[in-house]
Amino acid sequence: MTSVKKSRATFVGVVIAFLIPVLGAYLVLQGNWYQGAATNKGTMLVPPFELGALNSELPEGWRIVLRDNGQCAEACIQGLYAINQLDVALGKETDRVTPVFISAEPTTVDLNQMPIVQNIVSPAILAAMATLPEEQLFIVDPLGNAMLYYPTHADEEAMRLEAKNLLSDLRTLLKLSKIG
Repeated sequence: MTSVKKSRATFVGVVIAFLIPVLGAYLVLQGNWYQGAATNKGTMLVPPFELGALNSELPEGWRIVLRDNGQCAEACIQGLYAINQLDVALGKETDRVTPVFISAEPTTVDLNQMPIVQNIVSPAILAAMATLPEEQLFIVDPLGNAMLYYPTHADEEAMRLEAKNLLSDLRTLLKLSKIG
């Protein structure tokens, strides 16, 4: 084999060595064979819901928000109990997170059982959050962005598991956060 043929064969080999992985990656992505990794256990709001000027009505820092739709049923009560316990479970990070219960009018729910939960009466916030899913727990960052949500359950055991998921995501957010 001549030196020209050897150099061409080497060049073709190098080009093929670089093209095969690129073509393989393209086929995997186009065939939807690859599912991106997600470490969050809650459902991500894409894009995040921005409270804007209404953020000033909420306590500072990170918030776990539960909305009262006017009929706080068993799932709502379990959600309140869960966010009250989450505050305790956070340990040294507890000062950075405030559990919040938002209602349009003074609630009929006995919040004496959940002393850590702050009740905020704000029809404006409820109206702004009307497009978000009902009976959910939301993680709201210090800038007023609701980014993750978790369902509430009437079953105590199911709600406990959901609270563990929320706690896991919240710890990750607090660890990585440069704000609040």
